[in-house]
Amino acid sequence: MLLLQILGVTLLLLAQSAGEQGRQRRHSYSGEFGSASGTPFSYSGPDRWGPIRALRIWEHCNSYISGIQLQFGPTWGQVYGAETKAQLEVTLLDDERITQVSGKQYTYIYQLIVSTNKGRIFFFGQPYGNSFNAVPLSCTEYLAFLTGHYSGASLTGIAMHWAEPRNQE
Repeated sequence: MLLLQILGVTLLLLAQSAGEQGRQRRHSYSGEFGSASGTPFSYSGPDRWGPIRALRIWEHCNSYISGIQLQFGPTWGQVYGAETKAQLEVTLLDDERITQVSGKQYTYIYQLIVSTNKGRIFFFGQPYGNSFNAVPLSCTEYLAFLTGHYSGASLTGIAMHWAEPRNQE
């Protein structure tokens, strides 16, 4: 009987230890905001290159967001939407992460407001349409990647995917 108790406690401790070592990163999702019409896009593969380090946003002549591009680690991802004349680029500081994305949407995404853990806030586009606000479920998460839709020269939908940092980040 004592041997069975010792075996049971040992197995319980091993299972608990394995569970802690194999702990999954926390993930959450916000969106999709906008009409979500057109061609779908996803940065879910490039996010494996590292955390978001910079972003480029194109806007259509004081109107809606026409294109977006993210840099993961040292590598720029694909441009989704259209590259118009008005390009804005933001490079994040070391250890800076995106913690909130707000904006305005109607048929298109008209405005994006990006906030970081360093207290910086970046405004893109124009304040037209219905408001949205996206934050992670946990304060330990940051923006890992985006998905959405684009049609011609406009971003028509955007969704935020949040995750805890990887060990190497």
